[in-house]
Amino acid sequence: MSMSRVATARAAIAVLACAAFGVLAAPASAPHAAACVAALKAQEAGFAESVKAGEPMPADFLRVVRSGIAIIGSQYLAGLREAEARELLRAAEGDFQALPPAQASERQDRCLREGESIFGHASPLEQNLITTAAQRRIKRLTSP
Repeated sequence: MSMSRVATARAAIAVLACAAFGVLAAPASAPHAAACVAALKAQEAGFAESVKAGEPMPADFLRVVRSGIAIIGSQYLAGLREAEARELLRAAEGDFQALPPAQASERQDRCLREGESIFGHASPLEQNLITTAAQRRIKRLTSP
């Protein structure tokens, strides 16, 4: 990813996070956010694999990626640093993998609703920035 794309993605996350915290009463805890991002990341990986295998783009792919970006942005705004975020995410990914399928699916659904709520409270400009960042991520995930 080029430096300008990285800067654009980070700016979009910060902008959305600012909007999210203006609307939400209290941010999710960093471990909770990491658990959600891990769940959504697993879902987006499954979607990417199916697209690479020649299946049509899943309808929820964009919503899942957007939700993850919204959740991450809210935590960075709350002061979470990248090194800590990576550590929390690594642990959360292991925890998610250990969940029974029904619990994993329920977590993905709940986290998707949380991320979409944050996204839904953003301004149209902020939503556009996040959507653009999500579309770039999907393109990167699905390219051969």
